[in-house]
Amino acid sequence: MSHWYERDGTPRYTIVGKNGKERDTTLKDARQLALVPSVTTVLDVLNKSALTEWKVKQGILAALTLPRLSGETDESYLARVLDDSKQQAIQAAEEGTRIHDAIEASFKGLPVTLAYMGHVKSVREKLYEAFPNVNDWIAETAFASPLGYGGKVDLHSPSAGIVVDHKSKDMAPWEEKRLAYDQDWQLSAYHRGLNLRPNVCANIFVSRTHPGYVEIHVWTQEEIARAWNVFECALATWKCIKGYDSSWIEQKEICVP
Repeated sequence: MSHWYERDGTPRYTIVGKNGKERDTTLKDARQLALVPSVTTVLDVLNKSALTEWKVKQGILAALTLPRLSGETDESYLARVLDDSKQQAIQAAEEGTRIHDAIEASFKGLPVTLAYMGHVKSVREKLYEAFPNVNDWIAETAFASPLGYGGKVDLHSPSAGIVVDHKSKDMAPWEEKRLAYDQDWQLSAYHRGLNLRPNVCANIFVSRTHPGYVEIHVWTQEEIARAWNVFECALATWKCIKGYDSSWIEQKEICVP
């Protein structure tokens, strides 16, 4: 599902249709209302190897654990396997949302659900460990850039110019697992969209399977600068593919009618 923002940064994830019912906002709506796509929507034009690998693994696991019915055709069995693998992703996303909401509540000074106090405590400890002199973290800031994209940032420090994005993952302390892949593309777009001064950015990975286990990856200022080049190219590609120039400033010529 694509996410959209108004030019003042207001989210427009849904819209009321002609029938009076709320529905997801579409590209057609975005053209009519001059909306901009989210960072993640733009990055959908790029292949993300880590995400693709995770989806493949979910499909394999579903096939290994889902018994085949007597007389079931290959097509029917594959359809059940795909549905089962999607259910795993849905459950992971729902738990990730609950963890995300608890972290957000903490930084907004709101009550945190008891079940997620350990997650929040570990996130705050990791954040302090990495950035001990930063104490002005702001949660869930939405924005829209004149370049033609928008987003909502998990955490950022206006004074330090640091953006932090937290992600939930199935991970255990004893596993040697690479966590940081292409998240710097997203961070660079958030950083530029908020017009922050150059600095490092970070991803915090929160375990869905082992509450309280948290890791952090800090991207250097140079890595964020290089990542911006990737996102800028992705944005131009998105505009070419969709045939929609979502920006409202003069830019280099791109292949949009």
